[in-house]
Amino acid sequence: MEQKTVIMRQVNGETIEEQVGLPPMPAHRNEGKTPAGWTLLYVVGLGALIFAVGMPMASAPVMIAGAVVVVVGLVASAIMRAMGLGQPRGSREADRAA
Repeated sequence: MEQKTVIMRQVNGETIEEQVGLPPMPAHRNEGKTPAGWTLLYVVGLGALIFAVGMPMASAPVMIAGAVVVVVGLVASAIMRAMGLGQPRGSREADRAA
């Protein structure tokens, strides 16, 4: 269902009014900027940093600690999303349909 809008433009010094059809505005999205999304970013990033520091040190315990922090970040983010602090589940399908 298109929304009709009138635009005015100048053509050779003459003002012309034109009706154009614009698609409906999509619903506002938070684009993943949620507490669950930020938790995932920071905790997994920290785990990756710990893992990366452990690689040149050839330290298996440090690399394992980094991997554990990554898993904790994934689990924490999933729990926060289940608590309602993340992107709503149906929003991706609604965005594709719009």
